[in-house]
Amino acid sequence: MTFGDLTLTDDDPLFRETHYARYGFERTNIFGLVTLDSRLLTYMDKPDDFPSTRFDKLPTAPVPEYNKPLSRPVRHFIAASSSELTAFISRDGYWNCLCITLGLEAGKSEVIAIDAVEETCDDKIKLLVALAVAEKMGEDSEDLSYSLRIYGNNTNSDTKPFLEQALFAIGDSSQIIPLVAAPMQISHVQINYEGRLQTAFLLTSMDGIIHLYVQSSETNQFIELPSSIFFPLMGNISNHRTNILFMHIFDQPNGNRVICAGGQDGEIFLGFYDKLGNETKSHAIRIFSPITSVLIFQPRASNAARPDDELHVIVTCAIEQAMVYRSIETDGLSTSRTLPLSGNFDSVLCSHVMDVDWDGEKEILIGTYGRQVLIYKQVAGTQVYTVLWRRQFAYPIYRITHLDLNRDGLDELIVSTMYGVHIFQPNMKKARERLLEVLQYVEASKRQKYELLIEWQRQKELEKSIVFESQ
Repeated sequence: MTFGDLTLTDDDPLFRETHYARYGFERTNIFGLVTLDSRLLTYMDKPDDFPSTRFDKLPTAPVPEYNKPLSRPVRHFIAASSSELTAFISRDGYWNCLCITLGLEAGKSEVIAIDAVEETCDDKIKLLVALAVAEKMGEDSEDLSYSLRIYGNNTNSDTKPFLEQALFAIGDSSQIIPLVAAPMQISHVQINYEGRLQTAFLLTSMDGIIHLYVQSSETNQFIELPSSIFFPLMGNISNHRTNILFMHIFDQPNGNRVICAGGQDGEIFLGFYDKLGNETKSHAIRIFSPITSVLIFQPRASNAARPDDELHVIVTCAIEQAMVYRSIETDGLSTSRTLPLSGNFDSVLCSHVMDVDWDGEKEILIGTYGRQVLIYKQVAGTQVYTVLWRRQFAYPIYRITHLDLNRDGLDELIVSTMYGVHIFQPNMKKARERLLEVLQYVEASKRQKYELLIEWQRQKELEKSIVFESQ
């Protein structure tokens, strides 16, 4: 496929844009989008001006007739602009958009990164939101101070029955941790600390250290511990003062864990950990480009593990094409394939994977500073990737994710750009066609099994008659 042929991919698109939500204040940053899996109930009705309505305060909450948390979490997402958060709350047939201010002053403060996680402690659901913030040190000063702000850290407060209430209440308790260097990405991981499994926040920073923060049971405050205690790979990175721009932690169904980190000077680190947290092996290489993102993924669109499953990692670069390192459990970082045309639209800033055509295999999505989203599909029987879909936007692409935002059974594609969030719905015609194909396959399988059963019964009857005649 040539560059000019890319326009043909828009004739019958996989996705159609249904809504664009511009940030309330200024712009976002590369690390300004996070998904949140929550078991809390939701209650807000569909607004009259859906999907344009933004709620900056809560309507009166009903008295819940059923206040037990959901048995399975529902996915939502939160976007951070310079001085506020916008939460997109999934509902049946629609979604609600909440504007949450946390006392940050527009023009003076800027949210660099966000992370959010929900955890259960002593049968209480606790919502934690972590922000990396830069602030001007004075009215006329261009110097900046940096801090990590963790909201919702008060474990003694009552659990809110609804997610909307919990989000608007996160500012009631917070902790500000000063930072000595500019922060980059925030992520979270489960670690065993103080005799129990709990959430720790990981912060990459321009001081070359991967910082780990965990909550103390004595003070309820987050304290910093050396990341090397839990992850030797991170200790090695910190000892060499390697500036990590992006890190991804992949927890496998069998309890093992894989960590990949990409550095400012082109370093790529890969570490494998067993169920007990022991590092079993590690790999490291360097390429000629800053690493903008890394993403470990399993190609099959299924959570059920199989012995033949492989793990790949996508590496996006500032000045080179995006690459897929294949079979990393066996080959480490020695086998790679480039994504064609990925270097034609300025720096590649982010990547994502999802099964866009419902064939059971995940496709690769990348977003570029040149305002393009490209979707790649692996050609069956080969290790070659080809462009399946492309879309141009008005602003650089900062982050991509997917979730079932309106709970209709099909995942929406979420694209965060410099100034807003685009929400894409899957092509419903293609979804219907695919569903009919699956139903026809299931019906044919049932028919085949029935015919085999009838044949088996006929054979048994025939065997009985032969035995009877011989007697």
